[in-house]
Amino acid sequence: MKPTEIINANFQKDGRDPSSAIRAIGAAVKAKRALILQENDTILVIMSIGNKESEVHLFTVDSPIKVGRALVKFLEKLNKSDINTLYITDIPEQTLNMLKTIGMIIEPSDKPNYKWMSKV
Repeated sequence: MKPTEIINANFQKDGRDPSSAIRAIGAAVKAKRALILQENDTILVIMSIGNKESEVHLFTVDSPIKVGRALVKFLEKLNKSDINTLYITDIPEQTLNMLKTIGMIIEPSDKPNYKWMSKV
């Protein structure tokens, strides 16, 4: 699936309209402020917020085992990047637990607009 199809399906699964998110992500990618990583039908949107810090959003239509494998690959790529801190606004408990299982240390955010953060 294409990233827009994954985002669309993810939003529809939750009963939400994806159009504004797809436009915002597209504009950020076009302006080179965001990057999309994809493994199978799971994508990670990484949006720079400055100072080697990034906001991340995960979208998927994969099974939990495939999501776990994708998260491992995303973490490998993030560890090779110059990003120091990831910020997460909201994430399902199951995905949060997967991130912890693969070795990410998730803690409450030090920024008010985000719920969680992780040092890379």
